[in-house]
Amino acid sequence: MSVSKKIAAEMRPNTQRTRSRLIQRPSPDKKRTLGLGAPINEMRIEAGMGAPGDLVEAIRASLNAPLYTMPVIEQVRWTMDGPLAADSVARNFGTEIDLFGSGKNPAGIAYVETTMAQTGQLQCNTLACAIGFHIEPDPIQFTVEGNAFSVTATGIPAPASPDVFTKNDFTNDCLFDHTKYTMHPALLEWGWWANYAAWHLVRGYDLRWKIGQHTNIMDEVLRHTAYMPPNAQEGSASSSEVDTAQFIRRVNNHYAELGAALNFLPINFLRLGSENQSAGVGGTNRGVFKPTRAFDKVGVTFGGGDLRSMLKGNSEFRSLTVPYLIERGIPIGLVAQTCDEVQAATMREYLAADYGYDSPLPPIISPAADIIDDYSNTAAHGPNELTLDAPNTPVLQQVYPTRAVYKGGDLKISLLIKGFEVDNDWVNTLNSNTILRNAVMAETGIAWAQP
Repeated sequence: MSVSKKIAAEMRPNTQRTRSRLIQRPSPDKKRTLGLGAPINEMRIEAGMGAPGDLVEAIRASLNAPLYTMPVIEQVRWTMDGPLAADSVARNFGTEIDLFGSGKNPAGIAYVETTMAQTGQLQCNTLACAIGFHIEPDPIQFTVEGNAFSVTATGIPAPASPDVFTKNDFTNDCLFDHTKYTMHPALLEWGWWANYAAWHLVRGYDLRWKIGQHTNIMDEVLRHTAYMPPNAQEGSASSSEVDTAQFIRRVNNHYAELGAALNFLPINFLRLGSENQSAGVGGTNRGVFKPTRAFDKVGVTFGGGDLRSMLKGNSEFRSLTVPYLIERGIPIGLVAQTCDEVQAATMREYLAADYGYDSPLPPIISPAADIIDDYSNTAAHGPNELTLDAPNTPVLQQVYPTRAVYKGGDLKISLLIKGFEVDNDWVNTLNSNTILRNAVMAETGIAWAQP
């Protein structure tokens, strides 16, 4: 059997082998290493008999293999189990996003899967044929209303968490002892912030692959390569509901790791109004509440924000127009670089737990820069509420204009190279014989990435 037929027969899909490469690199074998056991026939070149025989046939057979059968040579995948601390955003998502150069423990990234033994460098001579940049936001989206309540060292019984409360409710200790604890109106954003950040990521960055000083394999908007694997019911809105209990617990666990001073509490009471606790206008005004379970479930969108249709036309793996043979030990140089600072800055805001406000967690967000984080209105101009008890007294009520904002959900980003390992003997022979190397490049259409 010829070498080309052997290689073609050995290039059948092997899903288990590809999957295992995320954890451990198997030892070289004929199925994924070009040239192993097949020496170059230099005599054909010297005798003027044309191309170097089996070498060209082997490369051609490999290049003609379907992308899904090609081995993954290198892959790095980051998993974020929620929004990132400000320093993590600055380190990992600054002017350059370098997954291959990030190492095994990039700051703030919850989990890293990598095939790389030496950070940023290929472990073997590689014929790079395709790349992939995959983005996987959380597959569901919703927003929950609630309150942010003080984190305590010893733990206390949970206070009532109403849909709304006033300054009178707070200062008159209707809900808890306000001299020891605090509460703030809050929102919990699940999933959609990650989709929105990913949308800006692919438009705010270029994907650039630079080898050495002068070889530029690609430099174009990441939007042209990025791919989002499909989710169930991708992009579909629905009237489905999910319970919020475990989602809220996950968010509070994540924010505790980030050092947040407040826990998110779901709403479990509705405010009906207020009453004065003593007769006459001068009584202590306190809210009247009733318990509710109406906020235990929320409407949810399955499939995420349909980012995948926004990347329409992109495939899971992108073939290189010109495959490159890259020698081992050379820095890979495949990174995302900022090309649109407006969209890159918006992406960083939505990735950051503090939304870029450089504030304690969770951030307390005001409607405008000139509106302070204090109860709205004053005695001179504020709405009055008629008390429920007699006499029905108009009482000034004030509420917070700001909101504490939490985020929850996963986001995964992957970068990978597909192709074939190349035997050291082949590379050494081609490096030492310029005529032979030029003949191989001309016959197969590959390029040689010089260090």
